Amino acid sequence: MTLLVELLPAALWIIAVVMAANIIGLTVLRGQVFTPRSRRGAVNPVSWTVVMAHVASFIMAIVPFPVYALTADAMDVDVRAFYEQNALAGAIIVIVLVMAEIAVMYVQARHAMETEMDRRIGSAAGRDRNNSKSA
Repeated sequence: MTLLVELLPAALWIIAVVMAANIIGLTVLRGQVFTPRSRRGAVNPVSWTVVMAHVASFIMAIVPFPVYALTADAMDVDVRAFYEQNALAGAIIVIVLVMAEIAVMYVQARHAMETEMDRRIGSAAGRDRNNSKSA
């Protein structure tokens, strides 16, 4: 039982990091984040599923720290020292990943807006051409 308690905060932290990395990867692919506009295809807005996954990822990024605080008394001294020594680095990593999620979701939303603008301008230009031909 003690080993499980000692590994729980680290396991939760790893899950949070993997979730954030997956959300970033998915958003980079769907949003064509690194594709120049001239070669970019149509980009859809950020889905609500991804937004809710981001919220879950944010919650998972926070959870390991109170779990450690609640279970620290049941841990070995060396394990506690390890967690306390690496807590700041762990917090920085998950904060950077959550901020990266927000950044790539913003870029995807911007690319989706550009796609919609191109679509509307294209349809308006098509109407103008049709109107000038009939006149």
